[in-house]
Amino acid sequence: MQNNLIFDFIKAYENLYCQKFDENFQGRLLAIKASFCEPSLRLNLEFLKEIDEIIFSYKRPINIAIIGQFSSGKSTLLNLILQKECLPTGVVPVTFKPTFLRYAKNYFLRVEYEDGSDEIVDIEELCKFSDQRNEIKPTKSLHLFAPIELLKNITLIDTPGLNANDIDTLTTFKELSFMHSAIWLSLIDNAGKKSEEEAIKANALLLKRGGICVLNQKDKLSENELENVLQYAHLVFDKYFTKLIAISCKEAKEDLQKSNVPLLYQYLQELDFEHIKKEFIKEKLENLCFVLLNQYDFFIKNLENLNAKFDSFAKNKNLEEQINILNHTCLEKLKLVSDKIAKEILKFIKEKDSSYYKKAQGLFKKNLYEKVDYKAPYLSSDDAFLAMFYNSDTMNKEFKKMKNEIALEFSELKKGFLAYFSNLQEQILLFKSQFSNLKKEESLQSDDEFAYFRSFASAAEEIFIKDFKELLFESELELDLFLEKLNLKALANYENATKLALGFFSTKMNASKEFYELDSAEFSLYHPKASEIYQRVLVELNVHEFEDLLLNKPVILKIYKNYMQTYESLIQDKKTYIQNLKNEFEIKKEMVSKIKEQISKLN
Repeated sequence: MQNNLIFDFIKAYENLYCQKFDENFQGRLLAIKASFCEPSLRLNLEFLKEIDEIIFSYKRPINIAIIGQFSSGKSTLLNLILQKECLPTGVVPVTFKPTFLRYAKNYFLRVEYEDGSDEIVDIEELCKFSDQRNEIKPTKSLHLFAPIELLKNITLIDTPGLNANDIDTLTTFKELSFMHSAIWLSLIDNAGKKSEEEAIKANALLLKRGGICVLNQKDKLSENELENVLQYAHLVFDKYFTKLIAISCKEAKEDLQKSNVPLLYQYLQELDFEHIKKEFIKEKLENLCFVLLNQYDFFIKNLENLNAKFDSFAKNKNLEEQINILNHTCLEKLKLVSDKIAKEILKFIKEKDSSYYKKAQGLFKKNLYEKVDYKAPYLSSDDAFLAMFYNSDTMNKEFKKMKNEIALEFSELKKGFLAYFSNLQEQILLFKSQFSNLKKEESLQSDDEFAYFRSFASAAEEIFIKDFKELLFESELELDLFLEKLNLKALANYENATKLALGFFSTKMNASKEFYELDSAEFSLYHPKASEIYQRVLVELNVHEFEDLLLNKPVILKIYKNYMQTYESLIQDKKTYIQNLKNEFEIKKEMVSKIKEQISKLN
């Protein structure tokens, strides 16, 4: 059962994407279409429709547009070709929608509206739709059918005057996207003038496959004047057109041969329709490839820019040095605390008069006791503690200041950790804001690809920041825990450590006094030295433990190194993620490049 499903899937895929085509031009076009239709390219419907239009154009007549400024005689010339006064003429811009002249056995007009509807009407109603002075339902284009032999191989297009108004000019460009060639019609008075050449340059896209320049109203000039004008016009226009002809639409109504209009007919009839269509199709298909390649280049470039944001990461050597300084600073401050407490304790160790009785020595002193006076070391731990911390706030202020200083240094250290994250976060959020609302520039670009890239950009914070944020939180927590330990066992423990040290020395001195009074010859009184007091305070403040944690096995440095190691590892993971995504676009780009090779072999 499962094997049958897999077999059916493979068979269906082969039928759809592994088709075999004829080696003729039409077959190779279908093969190219099949290559474009590979699902991974994720083409939109408009792109697929464009491919079909391009392929269908091979079986259709070529499109030749009549282009020029208004009142240059475009409609008059086309009426001559139609052998019927179909198109309106006037001294104001009248043709405000493209009119397609097509072949049919009878004259009729098909009107295509902006809402997608259309209707067939009598050709006599053309004026109503083409004259911009009439208020009618919004019209997209007009299709005039006529029984003219020339129109079997050529569809002529009457366009709005390029300088009639801006809106109609834009419409012209849109409607002429499937134009094979063009006739540039100009009044002979303008021939070679700078303004005329500028107009041609401004509409170079419409003339990119070359065409013919037709100068109308030659009847206004004498033969010598005409010869001089043509000579100059050739110098200016030969770089834009394959042929230049001077005609007179006015003379054509009386003497067709004299008007030179038959030269235009001849030029059009002798065009190599097959070659023009093939070159047009190649150009259109190559443009589709360009759209896709440009699209993938855009994604790849921005992924490379994103990748570079991670490449800009560099270790902060100053931060490691800052940690080493902090370690020594903390230890020095702990020792300073210990020294301060030890010196204060030493101030309260005094001597007082003491005495005890012992058996008297001598023959006549049997059973008698004698009094022994001596100076005993004395320490009132309660009095000392009160004097140090309650009767005066000097030491409390000093210790609180020191605690705040160390807390501030830890805060600065965390800022160093944060700097790595903040710099990266800023770059990623910038990428997100730049591309989360990305719009495609061309209608043929893939909706799915741009939607995918938008989603990717919108999720950038989750993909690229979350792990770094968690790492920062964990590292800051470890630093906070270490500082808390330092506070509890040392920085904020100075009162308790002092109590313990005072109690230790008070007890030890009292014990030495008792032993001294029992046997002064055997035992001596205990007088603590400054160094002993200092070492005892170091023990009570856990300084030796922190010396190990700060210098011998530096915990803070270990936190930093673990942070940096994990940070670098995350960077490599993110760069790999970006590279994999980039590779997907590179593969698609390679697929399109191969399609482009197929197109280049069309002939």
